[in-house]
Amino acid sequence: MAHVADRWTTPGPSGRRVRTDRYGTGMRWQAVWHEPDGTRRRRSFTTKDAAQAHLEHVGVSQRSGTYVPPDRGRITVAEMADRWLAEQVHQRATSLDVARRRLTNTILPTLGGYALADVDRGVVQRAVTAWSRDLAPTTVRVAYVYLAGVFSLAVEERRIVASPCRRINLPPVDREPVIPLTVAQVQELVDRLWTPYRRMAVLAAATGMRSGELRGLTWDRVAIAPDGASAQVRVDRQLVGGSAAAPAWGPLKTTSSRRVISIGKATVDDLGEPGEGLVVRGARGGAVNRERASEAWRHAARPMGLSVRSGWHELRHFHASLLISQGLSPVAVAHRLGHKDATETLRTYGHLWPDDDERMRDATDGVVRLPLG
Repeated sequence: MAHVADRWTTPGPSGRRVRTDRYGTGMRWQAVWHEPDGTRRRRSFTTKDAAQAHLEHVGVSQRSGTYVPPDRGRITVAEMADRWLAEQVHQRATSLDVARRRLTNTILPTLGGYALADVDRGVVQRAVTAWSRDLAPTTVRVAYVYLAGVFSLAVEERRIVASPCRRINLPPVDREPVIPLTVAQVQELVDRLWTPYRRMAVLAAATGMRSGELRGLTWDRVAIAPDGASAQVRVDRQLVGGSAAAPAWGPLKTTSSRRVISIGKATVDDLGEPGEGLVVRGARGGAVNRERASEAWRHAARPMGLSVRSGWHELRHFHASLLISQGLSPVAVAHRLGHKDATETLRTYGHLWPDDDERMRDATDGVVRLPLG
């Protein structure tokens, strides 16, 4: 039975309460209860009312099925993070690498040693504030999403009652509008790239494919028309790892990324003679990993004064800008790029479409005029 015990006094032979050897030390009132499995628990309080209130809370939570034993939350955030990471079997290898790096470099150095039960909202907010001093806002937000995932699992496993990741103030992310490279810049970039990567750049500019999609494209996914005037490129997987000699493929970024892209004669000709295996190969004929592709980009982009954060995704932006300049709709551009819907496309490239006010002005100006004379 649950009850409140007095640690300072005990009934004497006469029935009157007498002092114990603990009198005056520690908290006087102790709530005593039993777990569903029979384990006996104790917790001390300064007042009898507080101890009784705790027992009432325990009773309600046990009856409602929301009770969490105190020792369940004593494992560390680092231990819980390991459990969370091990369950991310649905994530792509690249996504797992990002999560692992963010845990190792950001979350665990700050919070890894804390017991789950000792982390409240204030601890999380102070950690986020500290991260914001040194890291980009987007990086802080990614780290926070992973941390929230760790604590969500802790709640699911009944280690804590509620997640401390609530009402946390995150640094604002200022979305700078995409400024696409010009045709002249892209041509200069292609000219400066190491020879094995020029084909990859031309294909990126002509299709808007992502880096992993380009590096993982194989000839059996390229259907060239009999007259060689066009081809259909099927994008249904991407390069996710492995070695140069034994590449590993994986799923695309999203299910919406599966698509078929048409390319014209000039691009078909630049791809070279069709063969077997990978379309884009490194200097030694093997698969190109992400690090090597990034190194090739930097080698070409640095002399041009391009941003240090630029990369192969710039050619995806370039491709989108070409489509928009030709008057294609957001829906058509979204389909070509493999976006989920036109909303995602407009969020990134909406500023590149002609201003509606100007178009409406030009569409109506002078249609009806005053009579002559």
